[in-house]
Amino acid sequence: MKSMRFPVAAGVALACLTACSGPGSSTQGDGRMHVEADYAQYASAEDVTTAADIAITGPILSVQTRECDEGGETSTEPAIDPTAPDSTDPSPDPSAVSSPDPTSTPSGIAGDGPGGENCMPMVFLKVRVAGMMKRGFGVNDGDEIVVGNIDTDAVSMEGTSPLTVGKQYALYLTQLAAGDHPGITSVPQFWIPVGGNQGIFALAKGSVTPASANIVALTNTEAQKKLRASSGASRPERLHTTVDGLKKAAEVAAAKQQRTSRKTAK
Repeated sequence: MKSMRFPVAAGVALACLTACSGPGSSTQGDGRMHVEADYAQYASAEDVTTAADIAITGPILSVQTRECDEGGETSTEPAIDPTAPDSTDPSPDPSAVSSPDPTSTPSGIAGDGPGGENCMPMVFLKVRVAGMMKRGFGVNDGDEIVVGNIDTDAVSMEGTSPLTVGKQYALYLTQLAAGDHPGITSVPQFWIPVGGNQGIFALAKGSVTPASANIVALTNTEAQKKLRASSGASRPERLHTTVDGLKKAAEVAAAKQQRTSRKTAK
């Protein structure tokens, strides 16, 4: 297989999404590039809540654009401050029983073409915020935001999962402003899932399943118990829960952050 390398993406968060790779990359039999990724590891919904700027539920509406990230130098300007304190939503989209009609990728969408060996294919999707488990950055129910993800049609990367138009998800997201991603020019501001697919949970009627097998529990305490019990054996089964369960995990994360803030203030 042909070995290839990719430049480190400029923003810290985008770097972990687009270029946290091992010694190199290669092409597979199906023509897609394959990249070995090295993400921060999370074991619970509480973990990804703490790491995220916001946590939402909602449908993927459409593909907005595709672009090949060529990296670049990050801005020294500080990140945008949130406009509202983090909190939990009392009723975040509890059923998720319906999905919009799938929207096909429009022809001639903006952005770069397939790109070459020195860039990472990205896809940017429009997502409607149906509910929120963690609030912040001025995002509210009913808003439409842009979420960036590795374009899994073009590249195979460990620890990533596609976001499918027409399906419902719970997403744990970090915001990137223009200065954080100089290699992306078609989208000035967007969000990425934390920890690759560890920040992606698929919603179905009455159930929620994380895309990553790393997520084994709702809270850190539960995850630690499961991991200790399985020490030396196979990894615990991935979490199966509900949106109400994710809400409770977000409440636990918020309570711990408040306690930490109070201790720091003393």
